[in-house]
Order: sequence, then structure tokens, then C-alpha cells
Amino acid sequence: MKNVAIVGLGLLGTSMAMALKDKGIRRLGWTRRGDVRKSLLEKGVIDETADNPDDLLAKADIAVLCLPVPAISEFCAEHAEAFKPNSIVTDIGSVKRVVMRKASEALADSSATFIGSHPMAGTEKTGPDAAFPELYRNAIVFVTPPCGGDPARVRELNDFWKTLDTKPIPIDPDEHDRLVAFTSHISHMIALALTNAVLASAGGERGLRGLACCGAFRDCSRVASSSPAMWREIIERNTENVVDALKGFKHELETLIEAISDGRYDDFENMFADAKKIRDAWMAERYPNLL
Repeated sequence: MKNVAIVGLGLLGTSMAMALKDKGIRRLGWTRRGDVRKSLLEKGVIDETADNPDDLLAKADIAVLCLPVPAISEFCAEHAEAFKPNSIVTDIGSVKRVVMRKASEALADSSATFIGSHPMAGTEKTGPDAAFPELYRNAIVFVTPPCGGDPARVRELNDFWKTLDTKPIPIDPDEHDRLVAFTSHISHMIALALTNAVLASAGGERGLRGLACCGAFRDCSRVASSSPAMWREIIERNTENVVDALKGFKHELETLIEAISDGRYDDFENMFADAKKIRDAWMAERYPNLL
């Protein structure tokens, strides 16, 4: 039985602990809040906890840091001597280049190996009360091994992610950060802008606009309810890639505005048809059960 330490018991950490139940893994859970640790232990979400995380790290074959992006490398530096010798340390952060560099530097004198991870899973909600065991099911997990890292440790981490019914995919940290700027980060920026454009600028019509906003607005704006502080931390560490993604979106939007303004409705319909074709094909491949 492997010991897996889950550091940070919010939505992602608690969901991970739930998903690992009855998987032959002893779940060592830690968060700063003692009441949360006690509650999750009593509910059987975790198998063991401690006031000091070092007591759990010393036993853990794999330590998963479910922490805000800036806190990942800080935790590694503060607890570098506590990690079990030859263990694997990973994370769930949405940016990888800066995390990989700083965490690897923090563990340079340790026999523990840091291998970055980013599961493409989550919701707009936060905290352990929002957790559910299916969160990771069928998710892609990008794994960013260190240059010259031990392939056996990478395989071990991949096997751990497969235990959670996910699909691990190796990727270079820089490539990862550019990729998620277009596939994840931009969606949150667009939801932010959409919410402000529809509701914040409504003035005296805000009440009527709120009544008129139904399913389409709800679905498109959902992730605008995510944590502002968390997204500041992410965007601040992937600025160049996010700006490039937003410029690409701006170009598409300007093309759409021009077509409608000029009365080129055939062009507009063709643009819509192309988008529908692309999205329908993506849905059929990625989420066939939802069709």
C-alpha cells in the first residue's frame, strides 16, 4: 500500500482523497485548518492527518501539493528536508514553467524528485464542501518531467494518475503554459469580460438584463464565479501566453463585428457554420456521452 500525502484539502485535494478511497492507497491529508482536518478524518475522506505536515511527508511515497501556484515552491522550500527519501513530489498548478523551476531549485539538495502535474479538472467552486469523487474521472493530466529526470519515477507518477481514472500526457513546461493559455486561461478571461459587458455596464437596465439572461449566458459566464485571487496568481505567471491568446480572440471578434456591420450575413453564417462543425467534432471526440 502506497502512502500518498495530499497537501491542501480544498476542492481539488478533497476530491482527490475521495477518488482514492478503496484504491489500495493510504491517504495522508493535511491543510492549515485543524477543523477541516478533523472533519475529513471523521468522515473517512482521509486515513491519517497531523498538525505538522512534516509528519506526513516523511511517510509519503508521493506528495501531491494541491496549493495555490505561489505556495507550491514556497512549501517545497520550507519542507525540503521533510520529504521521504526518493519520494515523488508533484502539484496540480495551472502553470508549469515557473513552478517547475522554483520547486526543483527548492529540492535540489533532496533525494525527492519534483515532477509537475496539471489535471484538467475543476469547477468554479472552492473548498472541501464542493468536492466530489468524480471530479478527476476521464480528465487529461499534463505531466512535466524535469530535464534528465528518472523515467521510472515518471512512470510511477503516471500510474498514480491512472489510479484516479485520468489520462496522463507528458509535455514540456513551456509548451504546456502556451497550450493552456488558449484552452483554459482564455475561457476565464472571456467569461470575465462577458459578465462585465452584460451586467456591469447595464446601468438602469441591469434588472431587466438579469431577467433576460438565461441558459446561454449562464453557461458562457460560469467560470467568472471562480476565485479572483487564484486567477490573478495564474495570469500573473503566464502573462505573455495569455495576452497572445486574447489577441487571437480579439481578431476573431473584430472579424465578426466587421461582417455584421457591413451586412455580410452570408459570411456571418459561414463563420457560425465553421464554428459549429469544429465544436461538434470536438464534442464527439471528447465528450461522446453528452451527445
